[in-house]
Amino acid sequence: MPPASAPVVNGPAQPPVAAFGSEAALKVGASASYGDGLVVLLKAINDSRCPQGVQCFWQGELAPVLSLRGGSLASETELTFGTVRGLTGVAGDYVFTLSDVTEDTATVVVTKQAAVATPHPDMIRLTSPQADEAVGSPLVVKGEARGTWYFEASFPAKLFDADGKLLAAVPARAQGDWMTENYVPFLVALAFDRPATATGTLVLEKDNPSGLPENADELRLPVKFSNPTGPQRRVKLYFYDPAKDRDETGNVLCTRQGLVPVERDMPITKTPIQDTIRLMLSGGLTDSERAAGVTTEFPLLGVELRGAVLKDGALTLEFADPNNRTGGGSCRVGILWHQIEATAKQFPEVSSVRFIPEELFQP
Repeated sequence: MPPASAPVVNGPAQPPVAAFGSEAALKVGASASYGDGLVVLLKAINDSRCPQGVQCFWQGELAPVLSLRGGSLASETELTFGTVRGLTGVAGDYVFTLSDVTEDTATVVVTKQAAVATPHPDMIRLTSPQADEAVGSPLVVKGEARGTWYFEASFPAKLFDADGKLLAAVPARAQGDWMTENYVPFLVALAFDRPATATGTLVLEKDNPSGLPENADELRLPVKFSNPTGPQRRVKLYFYDPAKDRDETGNVLCTRQGLVPVERDMPITKTPIQDTIRLMLSGGLTDSERAAGVTTEFPLLGVELRGAVLKDGALTLEFADPNNRTGGGSCRVGILWHQIEATAKQFPEVSSVRFIPEELFQP
């Protein structure tokens, strides 16, 4: 039988709207429409399975026949696939995956080919995520792009669900001098609410201040959204709002006064302190949090928490910083330090925090 999450369409006069990337269960003669105008009709289910008590040279299969029209299709077409010949078929810009079939019902997932990664090895290269990787929030994107992909040391990074809804948009920032034609590392974290679809598309746009179409370019990567299971716990990640940390003349003080907690849900694990700090180090502010003035320099390229030791209330955190990103002026490193310390001290068993190597997070 079709999964309970996939509503069965019995064939009303006006086909219901289905979501790209989600299951749609159709009875023979029923159709479903999609947001771009695509209409999928289950025309028939051919049953060539070997009858009981008969010796056959081929086991046969259940083979749904889909009639397709609209959307980006140039003309009406048919697509046949089945339980033996293949569970996936392609028509135009669309990919159809058969997830379940009975004698009178077929459950299909439709995605758009536009979500397939556009390779640009000569201009931009991704380290993570990979195509079709399961991702959660925040999605940390790492890679390198030639300096001509940037403008003012950044370019737009966007995440869409399978219906084209924008989930997050954050500038990806160069982690080095971008005034070059060579490759320059970039890093960005996109925080997003749980999407309505199972799949989506990461889009990394070449910054195009001219607005001219001939100067536009982009890298598109298909992703799958992970669906957290099991018990969750709510934690606080501490970031910084400079507007809350000024003296009477408007100067930024760079103190703990500017720390702002944001709440996140995460799985319950055996190492909650480490996992919470790692989540904070990944950054990933939501659009609404950024609009409210909350900021962070995290994630920092190469900076990661290697381990933690808690003894008599004293928490020792060991970091890796191969690119020397934790140094700088006293204001900057102080804010970074305060964020990590406050995030750790939300746990009542932590009374003090120290970092190793000791030269990290120092002016």
